Amino acid sequence: MISNTIPAITEPSPISSSSRHSKGSSSNQLMMDDLLQLLTSQITNQDPLEPMKDTEFISQMANIASLEQMQQFSSGFSKFADSQQSLTGQGFLGKEVTINDNSQEIIGLVESVEIHEDGSVSLFVNGSTYSSTLVTRVSLPKSASQ
Repeated sequence: MISNTIPAITEPSPISSSSRHSKGSSSNQLMMDDLLQLLTSQITNQDPLEPMKDTEFISQMANIASLEQMQQFSSGFSKFADSQQSLTGQGFLGKEVTINDNSQEIIGLVESVEIHEDGSVSLFVNGSTYSSTLVTRVSLPKSASQ
């Protein structure tokens, strides 16, 4: 009887294989598929004399739902952070900034802003490019403030 159940556990589930191909290779989706496959195997191969209690099953389903919500929250927060970085970069455009680069203070007008794929922001000031993290002060241009 034991030898019949072991191959069922180690063989890939047709459901998880097809869902992996149809949904892509996202690590979050793989984690969810793996968790569901594990739960299915656990229920399928449980001891008939000691079946899983309702509270255990409900607890595991709650864990799955919680994991999915955390993944959605993380994805949404990441998108929010990216858009916030973009807005921050655009806020420097046309402003006078003070940049502390290697203990040298550079003051100039931000002529352009570049947002890189990794989310970092570069500012073009006085003919050179600087990271926005080096900015120590932002103000209106002297001609606009008078």
